[in-house]
Amino acid sequence: MANRKVIALWYCKTPQGWRRYPVVIGRNGRIKHGYVKVQGVEHHFPNGHYELRCYQGSKPAYKNIGNDSSEVLNERDKEAQLLVARDAAKAGGAVLVEETGRISLAKHADKFVKAAADRGAAVASNAYRLAIKEFLDDCGKTYADQVTKEDVTGHHLALKKRGASARTVHNRHMAVKAFLLDCGVDVKTIGKRAPKYDKTLPEIYETEDIKGFFAAIAGDDYHTLIFDLFLKTGLREQEGMFLEWDDISFPSKTLTIHSKPALGFRIKDKEERSVPIPNDLLKRLKQYKADHPKKHFVLGNGKDKPHTKLLRLLKELVRDAGLNCGRCETCKGREECERWFLHKFRATYITTLLRNGMDLRTVMKLSGHSDLASVMRYLRPQDDSHTQSKINSIKW
Repeated sequence: MANRKVIALWYCKTPQGWRRYPVVIGRNGRIKHGYVKVQGVEHHFPNGHYELRCYQGSKPAYKNIGNDSSEVLNERDKEAQLLVARDAAKAGGAVLVEETGRISLAKHADKFVKAAADRGAAVASNAYRLAIKEFLDDCGKTYADQVTKEDVTGHHLALKKRGASARTVHNRHMAVKAFLLDCGVDVKTIGKRAPKYDKTLPEIYETEDIKGFFAAIAGDDYHTLIFDLFLKTGLREQEGMFLEWDDISFPSKTLTIHSKPALGFRIKDKEERSVPIPNDLLKRLKQYKADHPKKHFVLGNGKDKPHTKLLRLLKELVRDAGLNCGRCETCKGREECERWFLHKFRATYITTLLRNGMDLRTVMKLSGHSDLASVMRYLRPQDDSHTQSKINSIKW
């Protein structure tokens, strides 16, 4: 019987020359870009491209997939399904012809995810890709008209068995619901209500966390600038990623967030905003610009392109500084602490503004939220020495 297994490989430059090795897939189901396993040991070879390997008879055949890790697993699964379908059709003396008039879930998923990316919603596009892939793997259906409510509830159970939190199940449901509605599936089929979850306060960094982290990176001006900017302006990840020097006005001490269609970036809620820059951060920005006069992107990488690996950078800096909590699952599995993530700087920024007496509407404007309810989630009691001092001062 023909070997129909399709393997995803990273064709990379190593000290021994160009080699092909199997890709490494993380706990989140995504490929770790540039990482391979050689005799069971994980290595990082950044230069290369992805390939798929299958067999034509006894000979291996390779297909170049490019450098986008997010597309590789989709292409691998589609190639494997196509090979199996061809064999089945050939064995039955038939010709493989896809049914017309029916919406293929796999094909429509590619279009749906691409549409999100094309409108500048890169974060949403990646979230859709992961959620839809998990759903299609769990339900096993080929066409949109085959999906039932039981497929959706079964997917919820499968997510829970894999250890997903109630909020994660809710978020996956909303992504799958949007996809299925785009496929023309009746909302009654998939259930109108998303699974409930307990809403928790947004996580923030405590004072000691911030002090320890910035002390650990104090010798690196670039790294300090990145995270000082996130902490003191409350930027979202992509807002910082695509920030250009032209967006900063040193005379008015502000930076402006706006869409950049040419770069594939659109702001959330379609509302531009201007954010004041604290004096110490402004001084840091001026010095960095003077030291790097030819750079276009404020936080650009070595090639002056948008830095797309900011979260990975944060995780690595925290690990190297010995700041991992050592208790969470990702600490134990990948040495990447789940307590440290970029949005936590934004949550800390908003909470700090509120704790220092800034009114809700001003905080809403500065943070780029479209409603007061979103900002009010960050209202929380102080849990440090200030609270203790106020309690002690009360005359009971």
